[in-house]
Amino acid sequence: MPHLRHWLAGTAFVVIALSHTAALAQADAGGPISTPDAAQPAEAPATPDAAQPAEAQTARTTPADPALAAKAKAAAEGLSPQVQDVQIVGPWSDGTVEGVWRTVMVQSQTDDSAFHFFVQQLEGAGSDLSVRATTEVAEINQIDGTVVGYRADEPSEEQPNSLTLFFDILPSDGEIAETYELHFFPGEPYSFGPATN
Repeated sequence: MPHLRHWLAGTAFVVIALSHTAALAQADAGGPISTPDAAQPAEAPATPDAAQPAEAQTARTTPADPALAAKAKAAAEGLSPQVQDVQIVGPWSDGTVEGVWRTVMVQSQTDDSAFHFFVQQLEGAGSDLSVRATTEVAEINQIDGTVVGYRADEPSEEQPNSLTLFFDILPSDGEIAETYELHFFPGEPYSFGPATN
């Protein structure tokens, strides 16, 4: 819970800072910052039509469907405590079929310092997704180090259903992270190893 408190405190600070930034940015660079005088009429706020697109207005004013909120909560609560990271890392397409790539990092049940890394190919769009395939990248669990981050590269136009990930891995006996790369092609063996460039 201490991490949550720090995150909430940091978020509150950022929100407060950003809310004052607009007023400071509008002030004359050389003059004092002034507040509106009670005798001066306040500027009329922008109308919702001018300020936001119609979809944003609807989403903001429509109350959440309790049944959908309950399903979303159940999905979040259904995640195993061993699941440490889940990310959507990019789109894929194969002819008329398309979807997204998802990665899942799961902590080992027998060793707190060991992790299993999975690449999933999800088919569909929006909330209508299904798991098409799941593959474990076993080599990640065999590296003597810690994954400190990873990022996806854009798929190539020649192979729009491929996935390339770059991993920053801190060796257990080192201070500088090393980069590894994963090249994943559906239906073919993946390649994983130290980055070549």
